[in-house]
Amino acid sequence: MRIVVLTSQPVPRAASVTTECLELLRTWGVHVDVLLPANLVDLSSLEPAADLYLLKSVNEHIVSVASALEAAGARCLNTAHTVRLCRDRVASTVALAAHGVPVPQTWTTADLPALESLLDDGPVVLKAGRVGAGVGNRVVWDVDELLDIPLSGQPWLVQRLQETSSRDRKIYRIGSQVFGVKRRWPATSLEEKLGEPFTVTAELHEITERVAAALGTDLFGLDLVETPDGPVAVDVHPFPGFKGVPNGALRLADYIYAAMDAAPGTHHARTTQEVSS
Repeated sequence: MRIVVLTSQPVPRAASVTTECLELLRTWGVHVDVLLPANLVDLSSLEPAADLYLLKSVNEHIVSVASALEAAGARCLNTAHTVRLCRDRVASTVALAAHGVPVPQTWTTADLPALESLLDDGPVVLKAGRVGAGVGNRVVWDVDELLDIPLSGQPWLVQRLQETSSRDRKIYRIGSQVFGVKRRWPATSLEEKLGEPFTVTAELHEITERVAAALGTDLFGLDLVETPDGPVAVDVHPFPGFKGVPNGALRLADYIYAAMDAAPGTHHARTTQEVSS
C-alpha cells in the first residue's frame, strides 16, 4: 500500500500530529512519499501511482495538481473540490448556512469603503475572501482603519463581531469521531496551542454532521465562538493540524488506513489495534 502527501511545505521533522501519523503508517507497512509539485509539472506524467493521495495544502497550484490526478483516476483525501470550497470563505459560508449551520451575519465586497454603513451598527471582522490571500483577519471599528488595508480589489468576507467572553473553540472531526479543544488566540506557547479538551455536546455533534454534509467530507476542523444565542461557526479547515486531539496521530492514521483499505482491489491486515473511542 502506498500514499503520497501533496503539500507545498515539507512535512515537519519536529513532533506534530501529521508527522507522527505518517510514521505510524510506515510502521504498519505503508509506503509514504511526500510530493512538493514544482512550478513546472508535466501533465502527461500525472498518472495515479498510489492507493491514496493526501491533499495537505490549500495552495491553488497544489490543488490543481490534485484535480489533475483525480481526473486521471486518483483518490484524494480530501478531494480538490472540498479543499477549494473551504478555501473560498464566501462560498463555504453560504454552503454551511444552506445546511443549517449557524454562521454570523455576513457580507462580501470588493470595495472596502462600502463597509462604512455597516460600522454604524458596530465593529466587524474582516477576512480575505480566499484562504491564503496573505491578509490576516482583523477587527475593524472605524472607517479610518480601512485606509491601512491594501485595496487590491480582491473579494472580502465581512462578519459582524460576535459577543463572547470564552476562548476560541476548535471542533475536529475524524470520520465519525468528534473532538473539542478550547484554545486561546493568538497562542503564545505550546501549551496554549494544544489547548484544553472539552466535552462535545449533542448540539455540536449535530453541527458537525451538517458541516460534513456541506463540505462532502468527514475530515475537517471547525472554528466556533460561543455567543448568547449559541455556537456560531466562523471558519472551516480541510485536513487541519488536529493539535490537542487525544491520541490524534493514531486516530488520524487509523482513518487514513481505512480510507486506503477501501480502495478497489486493496485489502491488507495490520497488527495494531484500531482506536474506537
